[in-house]
Amino acid sequence: MRGAMLYVNAGKGHYMPAKALSDSMTRNGHEAILEELFVVIDAPFWKWFCKYDWRFLLHHPNLERFVHPLTDTKFSAHLLRKHAKRKHYAEHFRTWYEREKPDFIVSTNFIGGIVLPEIAEQAGVSIPIFSYSADVFDTPIAGITPKLTKLYLPSELGCKNAIKHGQKPEEVEYCSFPLQKGLAGFRTIPKQEARLRLGLKDKFTVLFALGGEGIGRPKFLYEVVRRKLDWQVVAVGKMSRTTKAAYEKFARRNPHFDLVMPGFVDNINEYLCAADVQVGKAGANALMESIYLHRPCLISELLYAARSSALFLEEYGVGWCENNIGKQVDIVEECFARPEILEEMESNFQKVPLKFGADAFIDQLIAATEEYNGLRHGIENIQVQTDAHLRII
Repeated sequence: MRGAMLYVNAGKGHYMPAKALSDSMTRNGHEAILEELFVVIDAPFWKWFCKYDWRFLLHHPNLERFVHPLTDTKFSAHLLRKHAKRKHYAEHFRTWYEREKPDFIVSTNFIGGIVLPEIAEQAGVSIPIFSYSADVFDTPIAGITPKLTKLYLPSELGCKNAIKHGQKPEEVEYCSFPLQKGLAGFRTIPKQEARLRLGLKDKFTVLFALGGEGIGRPKFLYEVVRRKLDWQVVAVGKMSRTTKAAYEKFARRNPHFDLVMPGFVDNINEYLCAADVQVGKAGANALMESIYLHRPCLISELLYAARSSALFLEEYGVGWCENNIGKQVDIVEECFARPEILEEMESNFQKVPLKFGADAFIDQLIAATEEYNGLRHGIENIQVQTDAHLRII
């Protein structure tokens, strides 16, 4: 089987699941194509726009919470489907398809789920097109489309929201979350052991996640210093230029504060094990990895796309969502003062109804592809028999 995983370069939240699925395909003896959606259809403007629009909104989260609800509509989906019917896109998609010959396509961004069925139809290509909701607990209203083969979501809450938004129930399927290769099969290790491996101090530790784009300001750290809290903070993620400058300025002003900045790491599992709490923008990948390794997560910038994450964390008691800096530090300070809170949350993690693993998801995709091909061949046989019958008549 040969699968194509298409992502949009609008944050690591779309790339990482595509990469995890691609790795799983290869690991299990299949073939995989990992490509940017807008490269496939030759849309350089939209490739540029999606990347920098998202980064701009991350720098201005209050604007994101205002803009995205206004654009997340069925009318937006209609405009995207109409735009997708351009001959230019169909021609480039057809060329790509004939070169790569995939058996199925998965888009890890809702835009692909909207436009690819239209483009494939224009190109005369019959292939199962799946969409994966990288938002985990929800999917955009603008992402609902009548021509999608299947929409996959790695949570029951996400499936319910997709159906509520208008996707047909038979087109929605619950899947396992595609963990990165480094986390698949990894189990938690004691905090002390993880800290020793990483060269960290053995003290109360906050893992500060800056997200895939590395955008954020150290306001949380200044509040921790103001309260004279003896914590260790580990800021992970490749920092943007302005973020790096802001954190370096904090470090110069507070040379005795235990701030560790390893940057981008490929062993995030060990850093999560070393932490007592994870804090940060925490997109879907960071949040799900935190849940997988049983580390409470405090989402410090609740964006529109992650609005249902707050409901999930609250319902199962495995984290918090709070935009106010002072209240964020209040929450973590209480965990520091009362360790029994974290002990209680550990038992809550055992009850979280989520599945993890890219391999299981790949099995679902292959089964759905085989079902699609079976139905298509059945329809083609019926058409052949009907045509033959008409010729006899």
